[in-house]
Amino acid sequence: MRNNINGDVMRKYLIILLVILFVSCTNENNKKDKANEKIDSTKKPKTEILKELTEEDYINNNVNELGEVPIMMYHGIYNLANSDTKYTGGNVDKDGYQRTKEAFINDLEFYYKNGYRMIRLTDYIDGNIDTELGYSPIILTFDDGLENCIKVTGLDENGNIIIDPNSAVGILESFKKKYKDYNVTATFFINGAIFNQEEYNESILNWLVNNGYDVGNHTYTHVDFKKASINETQKEVGKVYELLDKYIEGKYVNIIALPFGSPYSIDNPNMEYIFNTNYNNKNYNTKSALRVGWKASESPFHKEFNPKFLKRIRAYDNNGTDFDIDFNFKLLSKNRYISDGFKDKVVIPKSYENYIGNSYNKKVIIY
Repeated sequence: MRNNINGDVMRKYLIILLVILFVSCTNENNKKDKANEKIDSTKKPKTEILKELTEEDYINNNVNELGEVPIMMYHGIYNLANSDTKYTGGNVDKDGYQRTKEAFINDLEFYYKNGYRMIRLTDYIDGNIDTELGYSPIILTFDDGLENCIKVTGLDENGNIIIDPNSAVGILESFKKKYKDYNVTATFFINGAIFNQEEYNESILNWLVNNGYDVGNHTYTHVDFKKASINETQKEVGKVYELLDKYIEGKYVNIIALPFGSPYSIDNPNMEYIFNTNYNNKNYNTKSALRVGWKASESPFHKEFNPKFLKRIRAYDNNGTDFDIDFNFKLLSKNRYISDGFKDKVVIPKSYENYIGNSYNKKVIIY
């Protein structure tokens, strides 16, 4: 009887010992797994590792770098809900040049979720598009230099401007944090009053160009070039460049957004003096002029592309008609620029090969 008891005790000890050894091994393996996970997490995401693409990659991602590029035209962003206005959708005025905060946020979400990623206007003009594989470039522009584009509420303890989160830039900055891959940027076209905040104007301009935004010319008094003399034309353009030289020399873009979209033809005599301006014995050269409305612009590699005279989409609502946002993005769904992820190549479907224009010395791949 005693021998049986001793045998039972020994068996129990052996079982306990085996359990201890099993748990110990399991814990050690878990530690190794966690260590491996930690090492793996330091690797770059696959989307950051560029590889040579195959024809199958192009087909699967619908790559077409001769598709159209939307240049969105905004003016003011008002801290309002859509229900606060009496106009369609997010329009603050009858013609939809001013937009509510709610609508602007919805626009940005819409662009992102539909595969658009922001690029600088000047990069587009120069053919430097490095949007990620399978995604499409989009450009944001703001005319008039309104206070609600970048409203300053004061200075922090270090003397830096504090930006109203409800202004256009405040909202854009929130999207920088929300979507790291959105590449948030925009170009702001100013008049003589800059952003109508005299004590902060210099600080605003420097903050913009130091934080991924661009600043361009919208004439000193928002002139109608179709009615202006040659001297008036040069004064309107030159005075803004003179201001920009005073505050951010060498940091702004030599691009003009034409007030009212006027003149409506690049053949208008005043266009020569818009592009080549002499004011106060100084010459200013403008490389591109932006029109008002109405649809997306051509790829910079398309033979119809004219870098000097670019179309824009008015960012407004009109129930999907008359070239509003919905109307334009339905058009774009059939012919949008879709990137191959490499800025040193131009990749196009064979059906587009007759439309290739200036390739900017990049390798052209037809599939």
